[in-house]
Amino acid sequence: MDGATVAGDLLTLGYGALPEEASRGPACADFRALCARLAAELTALGALERQEEGTIVLGAGHGPDAEEEFLRQLAGLLRALHCPDRALCGGNCATVLREPGGSLRLLRFLCSELQAARLLHLRLRLDASPVPSIGDGTKEGNGMVQELMLTLQALGLPRPVPGTLASQLLREFHDKGQGEAMKAVLFPIRGPLTPESDVSVAHVLAARADLSRLVPATSVAARQGTSCAINKVLMGDVPDRGGRPDELEAPMPAWKSRREDGGRGKGGPQCWGRRKKKK
Repeated sequence: MDGATVAGDLLTLGYGALPEEASRGPACADFRALCARLAAELTALGALERQEEGTIVLGAGHGPDAEEEFLRQLAGLLRALHCPDRALCGGNCATVLREPGGSLRLLRFLCSELQAARLLHLRLRLDASPVPSIGDGTKEGNGMVQELMLTLQALGLPRPVPGTLASQLLREFHDKGQGEAMKAVLFPIRGPLTPESDVSVAHVLAARADLSRLVPATSVAARQGTSCAINKVLMGDVPDRGGRPDELEAPMPAWKSRREDGGRGKGGPQCWGRRKKKK
């Protein structure tokens, strides 16, 4: 059992971090106290049969006999919750809890039972809660009322009387949900879908790196999903705007004949002597 999973469940339920010595099992007082808190909330939510007043379902206890008393009460708690783990419900519960991961198995079971109990309790509260009336103070209430009003308007139902139970309103919704029409639309779409994937564990284990190669966009398989009528429209002739440097030739330089003045420019004859050095 992964300790990170159990730690995440405890944090989600609001029970804080997992005790560091939880691996010791019933020998750890913090572990016993945590299990007792989980069992107490299960009892408060009605997950267990109503106990007599003053009866302790699961106690942490202190002293030399605390661990034995905890194990005795734990056996009764697991039987009442119909725990499917045969090792925990068997006669060797103490041995299982002292094994590596045994205490985490127990905490995982208690957390899952508490999550289910909270959901059932919330569902019962929602079924028994009246529909809020227009103008209630909270934003959540206003938003829920607005959604209900829009649903009633779309289904052609009258505005509910204040105090109407949510369960009654949901039954009226169900009588108007157009089930046969929805099935007629949904079933033809859902029919071609396969209930299970064609990829098995063997395919995953046999997968290699070459499966990640890129498929050309022009392949036959790819074009089956991308081809459309617009692909058959051909573009007409367009004017040639050039811009191809490989077709251009560099201009040749223009050669001129020698001047008849013997190389003399407009300024008179040129002197080709050495410059005199300054003294």
